[in-house]
Amino acid sequence: MAKFDYSRPAATAKRLLDRFGQAGAISRSTPGGYDPETGPTDPVELQSPCTVALLEFDNHLIDGELILVGDRRALIAPDASFEPDAGDVLTVGSDVVQVVRNRPLKPAGVIVLHDCIVRAS
Repeated sequence: MAKFDYSRPAATAKRLLDRFGQAGAISRSTPGGYDPETGPTDPVELQSPCTVALLEFDNHLIDGELILVGDRRALIAPDASFEPDAGDVLTVGSDVVQVVRNRPLKPAGVIVLHDCIVRAS
């Protein structure tokens, strides 16, 4: 049986996000470490541009536990330099939100897009 090539759906998702999404940035702050010779090191701020579509959740999906009133869904193209993770900050225009959960759509290990729950920080 022939394997399905998921690079085409990934390219389609990227093309649609480029057309209908917005430019954004994912930021992650990693804590500094400790160097015995110089002492504590400063935290490192990682930032990656991305293409994202911010959507509202339907009311029937708001369960009061994982998805709260005011949470949004962020569909992020897979071209960022790192995968979004809980605690990362997503900036889209004037909106600054925090990633609560990332469920990447990745059949056969190929990331087609990142489906994130984001919350105002």
